[in-house]
Amino acid sequence: MNSVGLPFSPWSRSEAATPRGIGRTLGIMFAEQPEWALWLECLVIVAVVAALDHITGADVTFSIFYTGPIVLAAWFISRRAGILFAIMSAIVWGLLDYIDTTHQLAVWIVVWNATARLGFFWIALELVARTKATNERERVLARTDSLTGVANGRSFADRAHLALSYLRRTGRPVTVAYIDLDHFKEVNDALGHTEGDRLLHTVAQAVAMRLRATDIVARLGGDEFGVLLDDTDAAMAPKVLAVISEAIDEAVDGEWSVGCTIGAVTFTVAPPSVDYMVRAADALMFRGKQEGRGRIVHEVWSGE
Repeated sequence: MNSVGLPFSPWSRSEAATPRGIGRTLGIMFAEQPEWALWLECLVIVAVVAALDHITGADVTFSIFYTGPIVLAAWFISRRAGILFAIMSAIVWGLLDYIDTTHQLAVWIVVWNATARLGFFWIALELVARTKATNERERVLARTDSLTGVANGRSFADRAHLALSYLRRTGRPVTVAYIDLDHFKEVNDALGHTEGDRLLHTVAQAVAMRLRATDIVARLGGDEFGVLLDDTDAAMAPKVLAVISEAIDEAVDGEWSVGCTIGAVTFTVAPPSVDYMVRAADALMFRGKQEGRGRIVHEVWSGE
Protein backbone atom coordinates (compact mmCIF):
# COMPACT_ATOMS: atom_id res chain seq x y z
CA MET A 1 0.00 0.00 0.00
CA ASN A 2 2.88 2.34 0.71
CA SER A 3 5.05 1.67 -2.29
CA VAL A 4 4.62 3.56 -5.51
CA GLY A 5 5.68 0.52 -7.52
CA LEU A 6 7.27 2.32 -10.44
CA PRO A 7 9.41 0.53 -13.04
CA PHE A 8 12.33 2.86 -12.46
CA SER A 9 14.07 4.56 -9.59
CA PRO A 10 11.26 6.31 -7.68
CA TRP A 11 10.91 9.97 -8.46
CA SER A 12 14.37 10.37 -10.01
CA ARG A 13 14.72 12.80 -12.88
CA SER A 14 14.55 10.96 -16.17
CA GLU A 15 17.56 10.90 -18.46
CA ALA A 16 15.46 12.36 -21.26
CA ALA A 17 15.24 15.60 -19.31
CA THR A 18 18.97 16.18 -19.74
CA PRO A 19 20.06 17.28 -23.22
CA ARG A 20 22.93 15.23 -24.60
CA GLY A 21 24.85 15.74 -27.79
CA ILE A 22 25.06 18.61 -30.19
CA GLY A 23 22.07 17.38 -32.21
CA ARG A 24 19.77 17.43 -29.20
CA THR A 25 21.10 20.84 -28.18
CA LEU A 26 20.33 22.25 -31.63
CA GLY A 27 16.92 20.61 -31.53
CA ILE A 28 16.07 22.30 -28.24
CA MET A 29 17.37 25.62 -29.60
CA PHE A 30 15.08 25.45 -32.65
CA ALA A 31 12.12 24.18 -30.62
CA GLU A 32 12.34 27.14 -28.25
CA GLN A 33 12.33 29.73 -31.05
CA PRO A 34 9.13 31.55 -32.06
CA GLU A 35 7.52 30.40 -35.29
CA TRP A 36 8.25 33.64 -37.14
CA ALA A 37 11.97 33.19 -36.45
CA LEU A 38 11.88 29.68 -37.91
CA TRP A 39 10.12 30.94 -41.05
CA LEU A 40 12.75 33.66 -41.42
CA GLU A 41 15.63 31.24 -40.95
CA CYS A 42 14.22 28.85 -43.57
CA LEU A 43 13.76 31.69 -46.05
CA VAL A 44 17.32 32.88 -45.44
CA ILE A 45 18.71 29.38 -46.00
CA VAL A 46 16.83 29.06 -49.31
CA ALA A 47 18.11 32.48 -50.40
CA VAL A 48 21.72 31.68 -49.45
CA VAL A 49 21.67 28.29 -51.20
CA ALA A 50 20.08 29.84 -54.29
CA ALA A 51 22.71 32.59 -54.37
CA LEU A 52 25.57 30.11 -54.11
CA ASP A 53 23.93 27.89 -56.73
CA HIS A 54 23.61 30.84 -59.10
CA ILE A 55 27.19 32.02 -58.57
CA THR A 56 28.79 28.62 -59.13
CA GLY A 57 26.47 27.61 -61.95
CA ALA A 58 26.04 24.02 -63.07
CA ASP A 59 29.68 23.12 -62.40
CA VAL A 60 29.21 22.99 -58.60
CA THR A 61 25.88 21.87 -57.24
CA PHE A 62 24.32 22.87 -53.94
CA SER A 63 21.17 20.84 -54.50
CA ILE A 64 21.46 18.80 -51.30
CA PHE A 65 21.32 21.96 -49.21
CA TYR A 66 17.82 22.79 -50.41
CA THR A 67 16.60 19.96 -48.20
CA GLY A 68 17.82 21.84 -45.12
CA PRO A 69 14.98 24.38 -44.87
CA ILE A 70 12.47 21.71 -45.94
CA VAL A 71 13.47 19.42 -43.08
CA LEU A 72 13.67 22.32 -40.62
CA ALA A 73 10.22 23.59 -41.56
CA ALA A 74 8.57 20.15 -41.59
CA TRP A 75 9.97 19.23 -38.17
CA PHE A 76 9.74 22.46 -36.19
CA ILE A 77 6.87 24.34 -37.90
CA SER A 78 4.45 22.00 -39.64
CA ARG A 79 4.07 19.57 -42.51
CA ARG A 80 2.38 22.29 -44.55
CA ALA A 81 5.36 24.56 -44.02
CA GLY A 82 7.62 21.77 -45.27
CA ILE A 83 5.46 21.41 -48.39
CA LEU A 84 5.65 25.16 -49.01
CA PHE A 85 9.44 25.18 -48.82
CA ALA A 86 9.66 22.06 -51.01
CA ILE A 87 7.65 23.82 -53.72
CA MET A 88 9.62 27.02 -53.25
CA SER A 89 12.97 25.22 -53.50
CA ALA A 90 11.92 23.36 -56.65
CA ILE A 91 10.76 26.60 -58.30
CA VAL A 92 13.93 28.48 -57.35
CA TRP A 93 16.11 25.66 -58.63
CA GLY A 94 14.11 25.58 -61.87
CA LEU A 95 14.44 29.33 -62.37
CA LEU A 96 18.19 29.10 -61.89
CA ASP A 97 18.31 26.43 -64.59
CA TYR A 98 16.22 28.61 -66.89
CA ILE A 99 18.41 31.71 -66.55
CA ASP A 100 21.68 29.77 -66.72
CA THR A 101 23.37 31.13 -69.86
CA THR A 102 26.02 28.42 -69.97
CA HIS A 103 23.48 25.61 -70.35
CA GLN A 104 20.55 26.69 -72.48
CA LEU A 105 17.76 24.25 -71.65
CA ALA A 106 14.37 23.96 -73.27
CA VAL A 107 11.45 25.08 -71.14
CA TRP A 108 9.96 21.59 -71.00
CA ILE A 109 13.28 20.22 -69.67
CA VAL A 110 13.38 22.88 -66.98
CA VAL A 111 9.80 22.06 -65.99
CA TRP A 112 10.53 18.32 -66.01
CA ASN A 113 13.65 18.75 -63.85
CA ALA A 114 11.81 21.02 -61.41
CA THR A 115 8.99 18.48 -61.10
CA ALA A 116 11.44 15.64 -60.49
CA ARG A 117 13.22 17.67 -57.84
CA LEU A 118 9.90 18.50 -56.21
CA GLY A 119 9.19 14.78 -56.05
CA PHE A 120 12.54 14.22 -54.32
CA PHE A 121 11.85 17.07 -51.87
CA TRP A 122 8.36 15.70 -51.21
CA ILE A 123 9.73 12.29 -50.32
CA ALA A 124 12.22 13.90 -47.95
CA LEU A 125 9.59 15.97 -46.15
CA GLU A 126 7.21 13.00 -45.89
CA LEU A 127 9.94 10.94 -44.25
CA VAL A 128 10.60 13.77 -41.82
CA ALA A 129 6.91 14.36 -41.08
CA ARG A 130 6.21 10.68 -40.47
CA THR A 131 9.29 10.30 -38.30
CA LYS A 132 8.17 13.28 -36.24
CA ALA A 133 4.64 11.86 -35.90
CA THR A 134 6.06 8.52 -34.79
CA ASN A 135 8.32 10.20 -32.24
CA GLU A 136 5.38 12.21 -30.90
CA ARG A 137 3.27 9.08 -30.50
CA GLU A 138 6.09 7.28 -28.73
CA ARG A 139 6.68 10.27 -26.47
CA VAL A 140 3.02 10.40 -25.51
CA LEU A 141 2.89 6.64 -24.93
CA ALA A 142 6.04 6.79 -22.81
CA ARG A 143 4.38 9.36 -20.53
CA THR A 144 0.87 7.90 -20.48
CA ASP A 145 -0.55 4.97 -18.55
CA SER A 146 -1.92 2.69 -21.25
CA LEU A 147 -4.75 1.36 -19.09
CA THR A 148 -6.27 4.58 -17.78
CA GLY A 149 -5.17 7.16 -20.36
CA VAL A 150 -3.80 9.55 -17.72
CA ALA A 151 -0.15 10.29 -16.99
CA ASN A 152 2.16 7.58 -15.70
CA GLY A 153 4.63 7.68 -12.84
CA ARG A 154 7.50 9.02 -14.92
CA SER A 155 5.42 11.92 -16.21
CA PHE A 156 4.20 12.66 -12.69
CA ALA A 157 7.75 12.69 -11.37
CA ASP A 158 8.89 15.14 -14.06
CA ARG A 159 5.97 17.47 -13.34
CA ALA A 160 6.62 17.21 -9.62
CA HIS A 161 10.26 18.25 -10.15
CA LEU A 162 9.05 21.33 -12.02
CA ALA A 163 6.54 22.11 -9.28
CA LEU A 164 9.23 21.78 -6.63
CA SER A 165 11.53 24.12 -8.56
CA TYR A 166 8.66 26.60 -8.90
CA LEU A 167 8.00 26.42 -5.16
CA ARG A 168 11.66 27.06 -4.36
CA ARG A 169 11.78 29.99 -6.77
CA THR A 170 8.49 31.74 -6.00
CA GLY A 171 7.29 30.40 -2.66
CA ARG A 172 3.87 29.64 -4.16
CA PRO A 173 2.35 26.57 -2.45
CA VAL A 174 1.81 23.22 -4.12
CA THR A 175 -0.39 20.33 -2.97
CA VAL A 176 0.36 16.66 -3.58
CA ALA A 177 -2.39 14.09 -3.08
CA TYR A 178 -2.19 10.31 -2.97
CA ILE A 179 -5.39 8.39 -3.76
CA ASP A 180 -6.09 4.72 -3.07
CA LEU A 181 -9.34 2.99 -4.04
CA ASP A 182 -11.08 1.22 -1.16
CA HIS A 183 -12.20 -2.39 -1.78
CA PHE A 184 -10.70 -2.47 -5.26
CA LYS A 185 -9.35 -5.99 -4.70
CA GLU A 186 -12.88 -7.21 -4.04
CA VAL A 187 -13.94 -5.96 -7.48
CA ASN A 188 -11.10 -7.86 -9.11
CA ASP A 189 -11.87 -11.02 -7.15
CA ALA A 190 -15.62 -10.94 -7.73
CA LEU A 191 -15.89 -9.51 -11.25
CA GLY A 192 -12.49 -10.20 -12.80
CA HIS A 193 -9.53 -8.09 -13.84
CA THR A 194 -11.24 -6.80 -16.97
CA GLU A 195 -13.91 -5.15 -14.86
CA GLY A 196 -11.22 -3.89 -12.49
CA ASP A 197 -9.40 -2.32 -15.42
CA ARG A 198 -12.60 -0.63 -16.55
CA LEU A 199 -13.07 0.72 -13.05
CA LEU A 200 -9.56 2.18 -12.99
CA HIS A 201 -10.07 3.86 -16.36
CA THR A 202 -13.41 5.32 -15.27
CA VAL A 203 -11.98 6.70 -12.03
CA ALA A 204 -8.88 8.16 -13.69
CA GLN A 205 -10.90 9.96 -16.34
CA ALA A 206 -13.39 11.25 -13.77
CA VAL A 207 -10.58 12.81 -11.74
CA ALA A 208 -8.87 14.22 -14.83
CA MET A 209 -12.09 15.95 -15.91
CA ARG A 210 -12.29 17.84 -12.60
CA LEU A 211 -8.73 19.20 -12.64
CA ARG A 212 -7.35 22.38 -14.13
CA ALA A 213 -5.07 22.28 -17.14
CA THR A 214 -2.13 23.12 -14.86
CA ASP A 215 -2.79 20.13 -12.58
CA ILE A 216 -2.03 16.48 -13.27
CA VAL A 217 -3.37 13.09 -12.23
CA ALA A 218 -1.25 10.00 -12.74
CA ARG A 219 -1.57 6.31 -12.06
CA LEU A 220 1.29 5.35 -9.79
CA GLY A 221 0.62 1.64 -9.66
CA GLY A 222 -2.24 -0.77 -9.04
CA ASP A 223 -5.24 1.20 -7.78
CA GLU A 224 -3.17 4.17 -6.59
CA PHE A 225 -3.17 7.62 -8.16
CA GLY A 226 -1.20 10.76 -7.57
CA VAL A 227 -2.54 14.28 -8.06
CA LEU A 228 -0.37 17.39 -8.29
CA LEU A 229 -2.16 20.69 -7.69
CA ASP A 230 -0.05 23.67 -8.72
CA ASP A 231 -0.40 26.95 -6.81
CA THR A 232 -2.92 25.42 -4.39
CA ASP A 233 -2.77 26.64 -0.79
CA ALA A 234 -4.11 25.21 2.45
CA ALA A 235 -7.46 26.96 2.04
CA MET A 236 -8.08 25.83 -1.52
CA ALA A 237 -6.72 22.26 -1.24
CA PRO A 238 -9.56 20.78 0.89
CA LYS A 239 -12.14 22.11 -1.57
CA VAL A 240 -10.34 20.58 -4.55
CA LEU A 241 -9.82 17.29 -2.72
CA ALA A 242 -13.53 17.18 -1.89
CA VAL A 243 -14.33 17.70 -5.58
CA ILE A 244 -11.99 14.85 -6.51
CA SER A 245 -13.57 12.53 -3.93
CA GLU A 246 -17.03 13.48 -5.16
CA ALA A 247 -16.01 12.82 -8.77
CA ILE A 248 -14.84 9.33 -7.86
CA ASP A 249 -18.04 8.59 -5.93
CA GLU A 250 -20.16 9.74 -8.87
CA ALA A 251 -18.10 7.71 -11.35
CA VAL A 252 -18.47 4.41 -9.45
CA ASP A 253 -22.01 4.94 -8.17
CA GLY A 254 -24.33 2.13 -9.19
CA GLU A 255 -21.63 -0.06 -10.75
CA TRP A 256 -18.93 -0.78 -8.20
CA SER A 257 -18.94 -0.85 -4.41
CA VAL A 258 -15.71 1.07 -3.95
CA GLY A 259 -14.67 4.33 -2.40
CA CYS A 260 -11.42 6.18 -1.99
CA THR A 261 -9.02 7.32 0.69
CA ILE A 262 -6.97 10.43 -0.01
CA GLY A 263 -3.84 11.65 1.72
CA ALA A 264 -2.68 15.14 0.78
CA VAL A 265 0.01 17.58 1.84
CA THR A 266 0.15 21.27 1.03
CA PHE A 267 3.76 22.44 0.91
CA THR A 268 4.20 26.12 1.73
CA VAL A 269 7.98 25.85 1.61
CA ALA A 270 10.12 23.55 -0.48
CA PRO A 271 10.68 20.07 1.00
CA PRO A 272 13.99 18.22 0.54
CA SER A 273 12.88 16.32 -2.58
CA VAL A 274 10.03 15.10 -4.75
CA ASP A 275 10.37 11.71 -3.06
CA TYR A 276 9.64 13.42 0.26
CA MET A 277 6.53 15.09 -1.17
CA VAL A 278 5.05 11.87 -2.51
CA ARG A 279 5.87 9.75 0.51
CA ALA A 280 4.40 12.35 2.86
CA ALA A 281 1.09 12.22 0.99
CA ASP A 282 1.30 8.42 0.82
CA ALA A 283 1.79 8.25 4.60
CA LEU A 284 -1.34 10.33 5.20
CA MET A 285 -3.32 8.12 2.84
CA PHE A 286 -2.17 5.06 4.77
CA ARG A 287 -3.19 6.73 8.01
CA GLY A 288 -6.62 7.34 6.52
CA LYS A 289 -6.85 3.64 5.67
CA GLN A 290 -6.03 2.71 9.25
CA GLU A 291 -8.65 5.13 10.58
CA GLY A 292 -11.45 3.52 8.61
CA ARG A 293 -11.06 4.39 4.92
CA GLY A 294 -13.30 6.59 2.82
CA ARG A 295 -11.80 9.82 4.11
CA ILE A 296 -9.52 12.71 3.21
CA VAL A 297 -6.48 13.36 5.42
CA HIS A 298 -4.88 16.71 4.68
CA GLU A 299 -1.98 18.49 6.37
CA VAL A 300 0.19 21.53 5.74
CA TRP A 301 3.97 21.21 5.67
CA SER A 302 5.83 24.42 6.44
CA GLY A 303 9.31 23.05 6.90
CA GLU A 304 9.10 22.18 10.59
